Amino acid sequence: MVFDTIEFLKHYEEHPCLWDKCIPDFKNRQKRNVAEEKLLPISGLSNIKELRSKIRSIRGTYNQEIGKIKNSMRTGSGAVDIYKPKLNWFSYADSFLRKNVEQEIETEPNVVSYKFIVTFINIIIIACI
Repeated sequence: MVFDTIEFLKHYEEHPCLWDKCIPDFKNRQKRNVAEEKLLPISGLSNIKELRSKIRSIRGTYNQEIGKIKNSMRTGSGAVDIYKPKLNWFSYADSFLRKNVEQEIETEPNVVSYKFIVTFINIIIIACI
């Protein structure tokens, strides 16, 4: 069975306790365990340990792509040279995971313009579609 990342992300999105750092349930291990149990059969993975590893991998890759976008914006290059993610699932993941990225940008010290960065990320994502 081939792992379908986009299909998995559709189900993952339905469980914000696993990805939305802003909600109290994110810190509720019991609710997270229940959500993981619901995702396990959908994922096709054999156990919770593999599921958690897959989620970490997807989130890590997503965050690396966001980092590449941010770094390409810092170089002073024009909009044409801004990094555009090539992952087929990036725009879908970004549609709901961006909430965490935006929160992190708001809390970073010395950020010139949070809205400017988010707008640029949105432009890049639209260009990738």
